[in-house]
Amino acid sequence: MGKVINDVTSEGLEMGYHLSRWAEAEEQKGPLPGNRERCNTCAFRCGTYASGSPTTTMDALKCVMEGVPFLCHDDHKLCAGYALLRRSGEKARKTEVNWPFSDEVA
Repeated sequence: MGKVINDVTSEGLEMGYHLSRWAEAEEQKGPLPGNRERCNTCAFRCGTYASGSPTTTMDALKCVMEGVPFLCHDDHKLCAGYALLRRSGEKARKTEVNWPFSDEVA
């Protein structure tokens, strides 16, 4: 596999804005178990480097849509932003999307 560039772009910023908006809407419904919060560099928090990268935001969205765990890059536990969007648990709808994860791109 080739190296995937992980830079901030206008498209990444747009996607990050929406991921953050959706996570914030879920936060308004109540905290996650254990009062877990999104980290300060979360891909689901507007204005972070991760939320401006199309590589990261597309991987994050694919994980949310397909129900594949997305891990926090700070502590390697389940990302709190991801958990907010998948909050309804394993019974939550899973939809396969037609783009590969960034580590699957040649």
